[in-house]
Amino acid sequence: MPKRAVLFTDRQPIKNCKTYQARKPLWFYNTSLKFFLNKPMLADVVFEIQGATVPAHRAILVARCEVMAAMFNGNYMEAKSVLIPVYGVSKETFLSFLEYLYTDSCCPAGIFQAMCLLICAEMYQVSRLQHICELFIITQLQSMPSRELASMNLDIVDLLKKAKFHHSDCLSTWLLHFIATNYLIFSQKPEFQDLSVEERSFVEKHRWPSNMYLKQLAEYRKYIHSRKCRCLVM
Repeated sequence: MPKRAVLFTDRQPIKNCKTYQARKPLWFYNTSLKFFLNKPMLADVVFEIQGATVPAHRAILVARCEVMAAMFNGNYMEAKSVLIPVYGVSKETFLSFLEYLYTDSCCPAGIFQAMCLLICAEMYQVSRLQHICELFIITQLQSMPSRELASMNLDIVDLLKKAKFHHSDCLSTWLLHFIATNYLIFSQKPEFQDLSVEERSFVEKHRWPSNMYLKQLAEYRKYIHSRKCRCLVM
């Protein structure tokens, strides 16, 4: 006969705490901390952002972010203050950042939000979150068809410059290749003129389609429409 599954409930005695904890899946711990996200219960620090307040818990922040660990444990104003102002990011972005610290996961609504979150992650030196945002942006752009790339309002060159400024080397290198690979689309956009001399040189060198390809294509089209190219069957 098959063994019956054993369900753990609060009413059952727990003889071996370690065994009980080991049977819990990893997602249990990631989602359980989410109950404390942006909740005043047991909160011991409050962030002030754009006129709004966000309660948080120092223990979680210190365990998940080295910058905040230094901020709360060092000889800084934040170590003794309960109300801490946050500048340079929106409330929505900072809440997404805290969600990652509490749950080890994030789900940006789009490329722009992912870039804002990447900047916040760089500000607090959370490199893994930076890489997650980089991957999200790259995946989103890769999945776009050419027609959508041509019509979208997102400034790719501005995205490139932000990636460089915030030391996102992986994303900035990829974006430069992405512009070169989709040369005919991005060269028609006004922001293409904002590329630096070095960036423009790289794009022109690695562009696709290349000038040689376009020249050969024009010659081929000219040939097949000339009298020299006749159907042998006819």
